[in-house]
Amino acid sequence: MKSQWEEKWVEDIEFLRENLIEKHKNLFFNISREEFDSRIDKLKSMIGDFDYEEMKVEISRVVASIGDAHTSVAFPANKYLPIKFYWFEDGIYIIRTSEAYKNLLFKKVIAIEDVSMDKILQELSEIISFENEYFFKAQSMKYMQVAEVLYGLLISDSVDNIKITTEHNTVKVKTVNISELRYSDNQLPLYARRSNENLWYEYLEDIEELYIKYNYCREDGNIKISTKIVEIIDFIEKNSTYKITIDLRNNLGGDSRLLEPLLCYVKNNPRINNKENLKVIIGRETFSSGLLNAYEFKFETNCVIWGEPSGGKPNCYGEILRFVLPNSKFSVSYSTRYYKLIDDDSIMSLYPDKTLHEKIEDYINLGEI
Repeated sequence: MKSQWEEKWVEDIEFLRENLIEKHKNLFFNISREEFDSRIDKLKSMIGDFDYEEMKVEISRVVASIGDAHTSVAFPANKYLPIKFYWFEDGIYIIRTSEAYKNLLFKKVIAIEDVSMDKILQELSEIISFENEYFFKAQSMKYMQVAEVLYGLLISDSVDNIKITTEHNTVKVKTVNISELRYSDNQLPLYARRSNENLWYEYLEDIEELYIKYNYCREDGNIKISTKIVEIIDFIEKNSTYKITIDLRNNLGGDSRLLEPLLCYVKNNPRINNKENLKVIIGRETFSSGLLNAYEFKFETNCVIWGEPSGGKPNCYGEILRFVLPNSKFSVSYSTRYYKLIDDDSIMSLYPDKTLHEKIEDYINLGEI
């Protein structure tokens, strides 16, 4: 006889199956119906083997198998490592920490709880929704900071204290609640500053360039994006500024229409709209509407695109809606529309004209862009 625990999880899992099949634009574009049902049924049969944190991971594993980066579980989390990871070309480093763990800053990570980084990344690849390696590089670093993820994957046996091994030392790190998550370092490379602001700009006098950082395609509190764009255009006009960089590397999306006034101004200004003066930066977090904006600049202006390949796939499912599982209250996003930006569906990213990789030295030396 099933326990109440098992009955509630069965109800949630069946609700997940039925609603994804019913609501998703095309759930079986990548995974067969038989494979999806098999994963659902297997999870139902193993409910008794998992605790709550493990169930979070296992439900994420099923949803990730669909292969749609926009269709995912909003992983509920309470405990975080007070350190921020980044996956550079030569490995994974700690780029920010709380005051208590400053000795870990800028160190290369070798293992977590004696589990190698290769093994951890393999485990994470099975529970994260992504469509190309670049988006996985971005998302995996966020998941790795969540103690419940490490516990649910059986990497750690605690959500309160987690052992981090770097090239230089091993430290037991105490986790914190999200409200307590604070970083001690205030000096960051330009592109990593003001990450909570949707749109901001700064004039770089040494190179006579206007740097515009667009982090989110959505409104920012009481100041509308359109108002900020008017400010940017006004600055350009008053200061006769024609060398511009628009940085979309961390833009995960929202409403692509919000940037249209700036795009329209730039493409109709011949002094800006040329390869010498107009640069757009993309990266592993350029996704969804952020990627749509990048393609608009690519197709409609004479910009040069710098950076890493985009985390978003050009042709993909998107335009998400959400439903909530009845008992666990996990929020599940699903795609309602298919976007076809280019003819060749085999192309996995928007690739830059000129490669620009972030480096740990950007943080150590406080490089500019």
